[in-house]
Amino acid sequence: MNRTLKGILCLAGTALSLWGQANAPAQAPPETATFTSPAGVRHLTLSEAVALALENNRNIQLAGAAVSRAAAEQKELGSLFRPQILAGTGLAATRGFPLSIEGSAPSIFQLSSSQSLFDPSLRNLEKQAGKMRDAAASSLEEKRDEVVAATALAYLDLDRSRRALEYVRNQTKSLAGAAHIVGERVREGLDPTLESTRAELEAARGRSQEVALENQAALLEFQLRDLLGIAEPVGIETEAAEIPLSWPDDNVDRAVALAWEKNSGLTALEEEIRAKEFQVRSEEATRWPRVNLVGQYGLFSDINNFSDYFRKFSRHNATFGISVVVPVYERERYAARLSKAEAELAESRYRLEETRATIARQVRELWGQTQQQAAAREVARLELDFARKSLDATLALYEEGRVSQLAVEQARAEETRSQVSLLEAEYQASRTRLALLRITGQVRSVLR
Repeated sequence: MNRTLKGILCLAGTALSLWGQANAPAQAPPETATFTSPAGVRHLTLSEAVALALENNRNIQLAGAAVSRAAAEQKELGSLFRPQILAGTGLAATRGFPLSIEGSAPSIFQLSSSQSLFDPSLRNLEKQAGKMRDAAASSLEEKRDEVVAATALAYLDLDRSRRALEYVRNQTKSLAGAAHIVGERVREGLDPTLESTRAELEAARGRSQEVALENQAALLEFQLRDLLGIAEPVGIETEAAEIPLSWPDDNVDRAVALAWEKNSGLTALEEEIRAKEFQVRSEEATRWPRVNLVGQYGLFSDINNFSDYFRKFSRHNATFGISVVVPVYERERYAARLSKAEAELAESRYRLEETRATIARQVRELWGQTQQQAAAREVARLELDFARKSLDATLALYEEGRVSQLAVEQARAEETRSQVSLLEAEYQASRTRLALLRITGQVRSVLR
């Protein structure tokens, strides 16, 4: 037995020289995870990353352009109730009877004006455009919330991946050291061959997990740069962050009510319904008369044979008056367009009710997940505490010569697994809280 113990201690010394970590105490998680890039490193806090995304993200800029387009469409319809004045010339040579060009007699200078005085259908279309502009503005707010949530999620995932990568690298070294020790014991006939294969398998799993985390961190950094609008291939240095909840009490019904009140997507649907209501009113108003103010002035030339075919020729000619259009019979067209508008309105209302129900369900699901993940995080924390204490106890026994270096490496690997599990539990909890803040419309106020 003493001979076996001496052999194990000898192998432990070899492992110490190979891996350089045998007697190192358990390390606390690093405060920041740093990734260097040949092009340089840019340190960003979570709030700085969110502010940068709100300023530079392409999807937000596209949504802003949609708001500008909707506002321009409203102005275009409203401009029809103000004078529209056009100037031009219709000078042309005439042979025979003076004909008109585009409905007007040829003139050296021509000025025409039109303005809608009374048109209920057009007025409701203008109001509809205004509500569509409001809906686009609400969609812009929804897009901002979406980008903020995506940025925070990518930031947290990148930070978690880099921290986990550091732990997994240490774990891989510990597993490789354990595999080396087990291999020596198998060669000495102290352990069966199966144990060597098992140790090599664990070491290979550790290396595979390390490579996966390296690729994941690189992809997440690219994704985060894209969200922030950073074109340069610089490295992004992150720091530990946590997503808090903004309400102090545990009341899921209040969370549902807050989501119904603050959710920008729901607000956009409500504005869309109001726009559809104005569309229905516009179709109903097509039965009403339309009154327009019109005017036209033309400076004629006698080269167009006006004096030959008309009793009196005047160079200056003007017409001003009111145009009244009264719909007499458009029953089929009116009924079809009105039915279409009413169907679109009903569809929007159904979609609003379905969205409200979906939001309520999602809030309750996320609320339940936050409770479960809080419990899971506490379990992971206790597991890490237990693994650290177990490692300390194993190190003490190793100093007394009562356990082998293999037991130390196994305890160290178990501690690393517990650290990675705690990181994953914290990330999942933050992810759920982030989704809850987004659906309740509070994500920007909390993360700014």
